[in-house]
Amino acid sequence: MTRFQITIEPLTIDSFKPYGDVIQLEGNKNVVIANQGTAKRVNHVAKLENLRECSGPALQSGRPNMCIFSSAPRPTIGGRFEVKLLERHPYSSQVFMPIHQQGTAVDPDKPCYLVIVAENGPDDKPDLRTIRAFAANSTQGINYKANSWHSPMVTIGTRVNFIVLVWENGVALQDCEEAPISPVLVDLTPSFKNLPESKL
Repeated sequence: MTRFQITIEPLTIDSFKPYGDVIQLEGNKNVVIANQGTAKRVNHVAKLENLRECSGPALQSGRPNMCIFSSAPRPTIGGRFEVKLLERHPYSSQVFMPIHQQGTAVDPDKPCYLVIVAENGPDDKPDLRTIRAFAANSTQGINYKANSWHSPMVTIGTRVNFIVLVWENGVALQDCEEAPISPVLVDLTPSFKNLPESKL
């Protein structure tokens, strides 16, 4: 199989808008003071979607599932990560929010996971001409729009724990659809330094 390569980009609110929301305090305009003046609150940081509610009686209703997702680091080689599969949740948005792992020192500015996305093609599969990869740090969460193609979670260099929120009904293809793709290499070197070497 022929591989092509893309270069990782910084994750920003504006750059990710076509695919969903970046959940972060910095750069948000909807900040209000709360909790007797001791806290900042940012309202409506993500658009949560459960499309089963408006898709007719043919679909079983979904329930919100808030879970903890502990993701081990993925292998890289030569500063690159190989993407072989994308997935989407046809009827639900999906939130990933990093949470602090007890006993570990965290640099909030250091990227620790990848966000890999693509637009839908005319064949209702991922359009690899549009595939992009973003570097996210531990202060940034993401919310994928319903029906948005994305990679399964990819953490780099360290285990990362997340709070995840998604609507599910237990029907496999309604909850998550997978699409194998021709391999795509993501060049991590602009954002990730001193990566351990391993085999792809």
